[in-house]
Amino acid sequence: MPLVKAEGVVLRTGNLGEWDRLVVILTAGYGKVRVIAKGARKVQSRYASVTQSLTHIGFTAYVGGKLPTLSQAEALESFRPLREDLDSLAYALYMLELVDISLVDGQPHDDILSLLIACLHILSHTEHRELLLAFFELRLLARLGFALESEACPRCAGRPGQHLVVDLPGFPCLKCSQTEGPRLQVRVSDDAMKLLRKLNGGDWRAVESLCAPVAGERELAAALDSIVFAKLEKRPESHGFLCAMRVDARSKGGRT
Repeated sequence: MPLVKAEGVVLRTGNLGEWDRLVVILTAGYGKVRVIAKGARKVQSRYASVTQSLTHIGFTAYVGGKLPTLSQAEALESFRPLREDLDSLAYALYMLELVDISLVDGQPHDDILSLLIACLHILSHTEHRELLLAFFELRLLARLGFALESEACPRCAGRPGQHLVVDLPGFPCLKCSQTEGPRLQVRVSDDAMKLLRKLNGGDWRAVESLCAPVAGERELAAALDSIVFAKLEKRPESHGFLCAMRVDARSKGGRT
């Protein structure tokens, strides 16, 4: 049987039969793939730990039947700091699900894989979790063809307005916004717009240097939630867990 050798990040897993595990992996070169890990749910299995969600793995699978089956796998990075911090874990799982529901199987997206790995590494040490998620969402949307334009009106390329049309997504000028009809529009404050432009600048170091709390952060997070839900036409299941962690952090006066 032909063998496939690749590496990637485990996005999610599911149960198959009594002891097997279905593993969904975003890989380099092959895109999102599904493989079967025989006996992975047994405690003593060599696949038990390496096929868990949020693991960067290298693997070999043989192709036969409906789905490839793992023949070898090793963990390249387990992202242990994220697993040991519940707040960070909520953001990590949300990133994984956004990628999972954004992509179809078998279409290479090495740019999204590199973005995901980079942001997971940053998440392991940053205190600006909310800003990092916004940074990640903006780049994910751009790679999917839904870039959020903040410097010009998406209709006439004139000066942008302050009302975000969620399903464009963008900021039509005053004249063009009057033609948008009943489409969902959200007014964005000057602070949130400045933050959006900084995030769109592409330099994470400039964003991470900002002192908490960052003006406009919560407002921008809510706006990006709306855009993501509109473009993906689905609310990720992990969003509830993320919201719970956000509320808990704010009630304690902590950073998100």
